[in-house]
Amino acid sequence: MKTDFDVIVVGAGNGGLIAAASSAKLGNSTLLIERHNLPGGAATSFTRGRFEFEPSLHELAKYGSKDNPGNIRNIFDWLGIDVEFKEVPDAYRVINTGSNGFDVSMPTGIPNFIKSMEQAVPGSSQSVGRFFKIAVEVAQAFSELTTDPANINMEDIAEKYPLFMKYGTISYQKVLDELQIPKKAQEILMAYWCYIGIPGDEFEFAYMAAMVVSYVALSAYIPVNRSHEISTALIDSLQQNGGEVWFNTEITKLIVQDGEVVGVRTADKDIYAKQVIMNVIPDVVYSKMLDSTDVPIREVKKSNARKIGTSGFLVYLGLNKSAEELGIKDYSTFIDDNWDSHYQFDHMDNLKDNGFFIMNCLNVANPGCSPEGTSILYATQLFFGDSWDDVSPVEYAKLKDKIAEDLISRYEKATGINIRDYIEEIEIATPETFARYLRGPEGEIYGYFGSRWDQMLARTMSLVKEDEPIKNLHFCGGHGYLLDGYSSAYQSGLAAAKLANQNISKETV
Repeated sequence: MKTDFDVIVVGAGNGGLIAAASSAKLGNSTLLIERHNLPGGAATSFTRGRFEFEPSLHELAKYGSKDNPGNIRNIFDWLGIDVEFKEVPDAYRVINTGSNGFDVSMPTGIPNFIKSMEQAVPGSSQSVGRFFKIAVEVAQAFSELTTDPANINMEDIAEKYPLFMKYGTISYQKVLDELQIPKKAQEILMAYWCYIGIPGDEFEFAYMAAMVVSYVALSAYIPVNRSHEISTALIDSLQQNGGEVWFNTEITKLIVQDGEVVGVRTADKDIYAKQVIMNVIPDVVYSKMLDSTDVPIREVKKSNARKIGTSGFLVYLGLNKSAEELGIKDYSTFIDDNWDSHYQFDHMDNLKDNGFFIMNCLNVANPGCSPEGTSILYATQLFFGDSWDDVSPVEYAKLKDKIAEDLISRYEKATGINIRDYIEEIEIATPETFARYLRGPEGEIYGYFGSRWDQMLARTMSLVKEDEPIKNLHFCGGHGYLLDGYSSAYQSGLAAAKLANQNISKETV
């Protein structure tokens, strides 16, 4: 049949942007459709007064330096993305405000990290050194698996990376226990669990270890002009390679003929394509964009078996004093009075006693991000979106103000730094905010929760088999095979573009 485009990508979030730019780069006529008036989804920016805030990006993993590039830098270089990044100068700070509390700042660089850990936890260097020996090998295997998931050779992986085969699917917590790492050191090594929202005793070692190695060995990076700059650069790449983007355009339906997706319907027209890539969570696609008779029973069962991931509560602060004047030296500070990750996870359902949060100071990594003599902070707390379901409209405003006030107070008490007296601008986002803007179920920002049967390795190994639940239909984004996160969504977009391109190439042979 006659088509308007080779590839249509729906949704200009991180996954959709990479999928569209990559499809165009591969030589396919490509249309990107976005219902908002600007690209990025959560990868954007917003202003309040004289401050430009970063809505969602804490730090970009797997980017790396020019001399030691990570997967994401390689993708950006291939697409010609010219964005200035700043390296985050440290790994993180962990403050345990409980009865056996501690306050530890961890540097980047594996040798430096182990040295600082030994200073914080005497006698830990040997076991933590063993941890990194295993984690580095596992991270290398993880990189090979996820870079080209359509062409995985497990015999080759098993031969090259025996430690990956031994530890990859075991829980992160179990490996820390097996290595006999002291409890305090384990708690320090557990900080990043919240970036995916899976507690350490359920989080498979391969993914968590790869994440730790990425941040510690490659360092993290942030864009100078917020993640909106990345999104607009990807639009430029798409257009430079002949692609089109339609903003302010909403898809009402996927067009299915003879069991194949052949296009999309907007309010005023049908557009046809050989391949369609959805940067929309499958729950929404299956329930709102397809007739129930067109959705395979297997996909309904899989969607119902999955649990929606976590949402977030964020407080954005514009302060009229600089980070130096305030005494803020750490980019990321993780705070709680209990550092059992499962305890922290269980309390994400609790609106009154959710103690775990992160405070970031953008100026520590990017001093010029706000006007001279000012600084930008933002606090992040994770909640399951349905924990807000019973909050009435009257209670809503009071509750979000109360939680914000509590986070500010607890940061001040944990660090000894007064910030409330210098707040010039404040904005608050709740699961309701994310549900309204991103339209994910329950305001999810982490896609599907990574249950034990449904984490990265299982999703990666089954990616090709699970692709095209309906012929010509592909998915990408934070709900994809690498779970959530900017880097994960970018890689899932590239994978979707390559799979769609393979189908188009077969048609032309």
